[in-house]
Order: sequence, then structure tokens, then C-alpha cells
Amino acid sequence: MSNEVLDTRTKILQTTIDIVGLKGEVTIREITEKAGVNVAAINYHFGNKNNLLKEVENYYSDLLYNSQEKILKDEAAAPREILLNWAHSLLNFMFSYPALIGLIVNLTTEDKSYNPVLIQKIYLNKEIQVMVEETIKESTGIDNPKLLNYKYLQLFSGILGPVVNRLVTQTFDGAPSSMDFNSREELDEYIGLLIESVVGN
Repeated sequence: MSNEVLDTRTKILQTTIDIVGLKGEVTIREITEKAGVNVAAINYHFGNKNNLLKEVENYYSDLLYNSQEKILKDEAAAPREILLNWAHSLLNFMFSYPALIGLIVNLTTEDKSYNPVLIQKIYLNKEIQVMVEETIKESTGIDNPKLLNYKYLQLFSGILGPVVNRLVTQTFDGAPSSMDFNSREELDEYIGLLIESVVGN
């Protein structure tokens, strides 16, 4: 492939990544206008819009996985600090790119056989789960596998809670919110209490 072909493909993908990251929904027209290409170029490189969006999801999944792995393998940090950093990182990512959930729902609605990369790389990733459970074990001294699994689920559910809360309050305008997750101070307090509820002081 020539550099021009690679550049066009990269330009289309990067443009779509940027639009999805900023606002979520994206049209072919927006992509063509911002990338300076025509519809034929998108079809040539990706086949269709859904294939392009699957690559966008893959990009964000890699981004999140790499940041999670780096935090969980940080040998310089104490176990509780690792869990705090991991929870912060995951929540910040979900709050920064809330449209990813909608993107995944749309892709799986359009293609029933599609298996979202984000779900596989983060939520169903056994390697991530083992690293988190090992960190909980180091922090608590618990070595019962079932209890460690429960604590992992408690922690993961606690991280997803604010994301669901924000989606509900944004979708159903005027829906009551028990906490202001736009406040950094309140979010920090929530994460601290969440970690404390899982591993203790």
C-alpha cells in the first residue's frame, strides 16, 4: 500500500475517533467533511460505517486496557493506592467518553453477532480480574477465591454505578441524582469510600 492510501485510511479513522470522543453520534457527512474525503473512500477502506465504528471502539478499548494494565502492574504503588488509581482511571475514562456505551449498543443492535471489544478487554478480561483480585488480596490478606471474586464484583459494580447514574439523569431530564458526580471532590470522596468498603482502612 502506498503512503497516500495509508494516510487516507488513518485520516478517516482518526477523524471518526475524534468526533466519537467529543460527541458520540457521527454521520458519514461529518466524517467526509472533516477528513476531506468522499463516501467512496470510507467504503473502500472500511466497507461501511459500522465497520469503521467497530475500529473506533477497538481504538478506545486498547486505550482503556493499556491504562488499566499500567496501573495494575505499578510495583511502586501500595495495593490500596493501585485500587484507588484503577477506580479513578476507569471512572474518568467512562465520564470522558460516555458515548461509547451508546456506540456499543448501536453496533450490537445492527450486528447481532458483534462481540464488543470493550466488554471483552475490560469487563470479561480474566487477566484484569486476577490482577485486581490479587491487589485486593494484598490489601486485605483474604485468600478465599470466592470472597475475592465477590469483592472484585463489588468494586467493579461500584465503579459502574456512577456511570449508570449519569446516563439515567442525562437520558431522563430532571431525574433525581443522589450525588453530584460532576464535582471532583465528591467523586474522590465516593471512590475513597468505595475502596474502603471493599478493603477496609
